[in-house]
Amino acid sequence: MMSSFFILNVLLLLHASVSSSLPNGYAWGCLKGNVSADFLFCDHTKPTSSRISDLLGRLTLKEKVGLLSADTNTNVGSCNMMDHGVPRLGIPPYLHLVEMTGAVGAQCLGHHKCATTFPGPTGLGGTFNKTLWGVMGKVMGEEMRAFNNLGWHRLADAPYALVGLNGYGPNVNIIRDPRFGRNSELPGEDPFLSGSYATHFLRGGQGMDDYEDGSSKFLRITMGLKHPFLYSMEHNRFSFIPEVTAHDLWETYIPQFALGFSTKDAAGNPAGHAMGAMCSYAGLNGVPSCANSYLLNDVIRGKFGRSDVVIGSDCKAIGNMVDANKFASEPIDAVTRAVNAGTDMELGDSLFSPLENGGQGLLEEAVLVNGTVTEARINESVTRVLGSRFITGQFDPLSSQAYVNLGAEAINSTASQALNLDAALQSLVLLKNDGDILPFKKGKKTALVGPHVHSQRDLLSDYHGEQQCAGTKQNYGCIPTIASAFIAANGAENTMVEEGVTLTTNKWTGVEAAKIAVRQAEQVLLFLGDGYWSEHETVDRSDISLPGIQEPFALEILAICQTLSIPAAVVLINGGSLAIETIVPSTNAIVEAFYPGVRGAEALAMAIFGDSNRWGKMPITMYDSNYTSQVDMNNFSVSAAPGRTYKYYTGEPIFPFGWGLSYSKFLTSCTKRQIRDSGGVDSDTALHLKFRISCTVTLAKGSKAGDQVLLLYHRVSSSLRSYLKKFHPVLLLFAFSFNAFLLLAAVPETKRYLRCL
Repeated sequence: MMSSFFILNVLLLLHASVSSSLPNGYAWGCLKGNVSADFLFCDHTKPTSSRISDLLGRLTLKEKVGLLSADTNTNVGSCNMMDHGVPRLGIPPYLHLVEMTGAVGAQCLGHHKCATTFPGPTGLGGTFNKTLWGVMGKVMGEEMRAFNNLGWHRLADAPYALVGLNGYGPNVNIIRDPRFGRNSELPGEDPFLSGSYATHFLRGGQGMDDYEDGSSKFLRITMGLKHPFLYSMEHNRFSFIPEVTAHDLWETYIPQFALGFSTKDAAGNPAGHAMGAMCSYAGLNGVPSCANSYLLNDVIRGKFGRSDVVIGSDCKAIGNMVDANKFASEPIDAVTRAVNAGTDMELGDSLFSPLENGGQGLLEEAVLVNGTVTEARINESVTRVLGSRFITGQFDPLSSQAYVNLGAEAINSTASQALNLDAALQSLVLLKNDGDILPFKKGKKTALVGPHVHSQRDLLSDYHGEQQCAGTKQNYGCIPTIASAFIAANGAENTMVEEGVTLTTNKWTGVEAAKIAVRQAEQVLLFLGDGYWSEHETVDRSDISLPGIQEPFALEILAICQTLSIPAAVVLINGGSLAIETIVPSTNAIVEAFYPGVRGAEALAMAIFGDSNRWGKMPITMYDSNYTSQVDMNNFSVSAAPGRTYKYYTGEPIFPFGWGLSYSKFLTSCTKRQIRDSGGVDSDTALHLKFRISCTVTLAKGSKAGDQVLLLYHRVSSSLRSYLKKFHPVLLLFAFSFNAFLLLAAVPETKRYLRCL
């Protein structure tokens, strides 16, 4: 016995040694001479479908379930979902959940070797720059692959929880209500904008172009969309399931996911081709998302044609069916409903997990005892999960994979840092610039006041990298503050910094010092806004006004500036939109920065001092403070008065969707030419009329060079809208272009709206 035990331990140590020298998730059993090397599933010359079938046929039911659920004995945390692996076949445990909404969720390799954290997605949406989104996705995909190659870890307290090759992001739920705590994770309020963002982010991250054209046999990584389809509230997210009409569902809540999941868009162009998804806490008309067969099977796998998409549950979303929304009668009922509706993996619960893995063993029980789930159904999920691992090369020789050469040099590289700064510059929106007071001049006495002058964490959106600066998880000390960036640009002798008030308290103790600095200044910048403390996952805002005493403080400062004729500009740093209607008439200029990211302070200094002129446009509507009293956050209707988003809002916004100025003066001229359709037109089934719309953008004589975003909308007149049987948007974005001179679009024929809507 002692001899056998010793031999077994030696074998395990050898396997562990081999495994530690390989990328995380790589099946060391497939290496020559190892336990599974001669099995068909390790034969890379065979079709992938045959290899997966062979592996599936070798697994017990317990092993299959172990690949779909967390091994809680690892103490990694079930939300991160580290599975059990299949040790007897050389398949090691694998960490399935790595966030990549704004950065790869991983620990820093060392100083200046942390995952690149980009500006918040709302600001990125405001760039309207598809190329930027694709390159950003590529950077994040390469960094994730590099962390994987290096055997690096996600969690500080679990160094064995290694970064895998399937990330969760982007998050493209619609910005439906300005109070939603996770608005900062989302690219905008328009489905076409969000779907375009998803498409290019996904394709860049996964390496989809190279995979589809045959340049690469493997994907760089796989990515899963968050959170199909209706998730947009935090305060009762576990229990509330919205009632939504088919009109709102298919016009507002699904189109961005359609672009993200589909392999081609309606015009035949490459679409996102997402390989996974995280079903949400929300659902549809009484049925939770993770138990909603219509959404998961009929829509994603049926209508979008993506039977290979791996659906993982949001953290504890399956258990919520019993505890929170009472959809299921008991835990095994929740397991049965989720699996039969199309959910593949369980994240955040231990209901699926076998007893030996620290779970409740309910999925096995549902198959073997209750008979409410078939093993054939389990096989479907295991096939999809294994497919996502085969497609990233985890069972193939490393010598055949170019991506395995990515290493530490790919983490926050010089090029990635430059891209990050460029993204931050493009994400800023110039909302107001009366008298062209911006850009400010360097060398003048400049007062920086407001609660964000020393911010570091509050320059970042939710779901940044697990670690920003080498050291502890909460170390943000390496991020440049607004004060440091402006001092670097303008000189310490010319820059006065006084916070005045804070984001979180109503104390006036610093106000007098701020007033003194303002009176001594030649130009003033107020940095106002919101922060992580009041809007993030689990926390919605109760209203959309500036928190604390920022508004009266700002009005006092601006009154001093008006009295002394000192030019003043307000800079907003926030996630969801802010109601600033009282401040707009009191200031000369306003910049919306959203959460501008690690290089956001530098970008602001460059933009405000005129070293950059790369402004974006508003990806959301900025409502006044009365708006939230007019709309019930629990009402998911987009068209109900006074309307949500630019498509239906009938009030007067403070600043509308698509708004944005520049230091440049642009001259834009467009022509429209109808393209004949060879298909003939039947009066009862009229086809779209197609047009080629060409736009030329030039700079006015003597104007400064800058970027311009063109947005193309469809509008139905108010008189025609009054005849429609269903609601129709006041405006509808259907094309946009960043620094381009040609837009191609198909404009729907008016009679189609009369007939169908």
